[in-house]
Amino acid sequence: MAHLIPFPLGSRTALVRSMVDDLECVHGPAANAFWRARIAEIVAGMRADGLEDAAIREEILNLQDAIQAELCERVALAKSRA
Repeated sequence: MAHLIPFPLGSRTALVRSMVDDLECVHGPAANAFWRARIAEIVAGMRADGLEDAAIREEILNLQDAIQAELCERVALAKSRA
């Protein structure tokens, strides 16, 4: 049975931008701790909503891809302004 995810994480622009904003301010172990804590919160919420682990994993990977794309876009924009 397929699970419908009405608001995929990777498409939540405000979530992606907020996490990128935070990640731009922290580095090294602090960035790792931030990432792990934030993802743990998201996963806990998805589990509470009844999603299966496979669906959660896919959503987290899609979110990670969206965040990486946003980071790359910001770097390219900063370089073009320099």
